[in-house]
Amino acid sequence: MQHLAYQATAPYQWIDMRSQTAFQAGHLKGALNLIPGNFKKYAGDLLQAKQPIALVLDADLENQLPELERQLDSQGFTQLAGYLLIADVPQADLQTQATITAADFINLPAGDFTLLDVRHPDEITRPAPEKQLQNIALEELAFNYERLQPGQTIYTLCGSGNRATAAASFLAGKGYQPVIIEGGMKAVQALNP
Repeated sequence: MQHLAYQATAPYQWIDMRSQTAFQAGHLKGALNLIPGNFKKYAGDLLQAKQPIALVLDADLENQLPELERQLDSQGFTQLAGYLLIADVPQADLQTQATITAADFINLPAGDFTLLDVRHPDEITRPAPEKQLQNIALEELAFNYERLQPGQTIYTLCGSGNRATAAASFLAGKGYQPVIIEGGMKAVQALNP
């Protein structure tokens, strides 16, 4: 797989494979965060197979390139442009992703926002807080995101934060204002055992 030189205007679907915390701290505008463990399950639902893809990695993931390339190919993503190391991107070109602690979210007054639970209904054993709640599983988000109100803050929630970060990255690319609830339902439940 080709190591790409950074170009701010490259016409790729940027797939940031780094951890949720690394992504939240700084990522390319429009990048979708899919960690290797979630990639196989959700890539087919969130990516366009016929558009060129470029991966964003940190040095620790570079040794996983052959496996990542096999996963892409097995899912029909044949237009792989290459990969970019995040260290090659000027700090000024990175964006951060807004987050909120579970405690701060729980203490928010009712208002003009949506709580988006991206867990699949079959896996919900710990119910999410009900204020302004919508459930759209991550694998269905690309087909149902327009049910969300543009211009409204969307708080994303999952079990631990990985899928909430993927959902937030997808929504940001569509012009929404997502905020990730740090630690997901594990953190929310810890406040109300």
